[in-house]
Amino acid sequence: MTSATAQQSVPSLYRSFLRVINKWPADPIRPTRNMKTALRSQVTESFRSPLTASTGGQDTLASRIKDAQVQLEALQKITHNEFKQKYPLSPKLLTPASNPNYYSKLVDMLEKETAKKNFEAIGKKGPTFFQKLFRTAK
Repeated sequence: MTSATAQQSVPSLYRSFLRVINKWPADPIRPTRNMKTALRSQVTESFRSPLTASTGGQDTLASRIKDAQVQLEALQKITHNEFKQKYPLSPKLLTPASNPNYYSKLVDMLEKETAKKNFEAIGKKGPTFFQKLFRTAK
């Protein structure tokens, strides 16, 4: 890979990562700690990190681009549910004989708890960071 080709592909690769990350679904159970945020920070950090000059720079750039392309392809497969389609779960697995409604009840319970926490969070505002920091003991 030539230097000009490599330098042109880096911004394109970065934009491709951001497009895939923007398609990533939000996690309603952990709104402050989710995969989308972790992916975005990891990609930003990876693309900002300098190349090491120990191998002359060019081999390192080419290998990092190749690794990034492999990672991008894996993320794209996950966001397009390729593995879910390739390896579908059988109905027997989703409805075990011992408790056929287990997973549907679990999903309902998680949805109710998430809605309850979101509803409670709307009306409540806790102390700010500085209020906590400068709070005096009573």
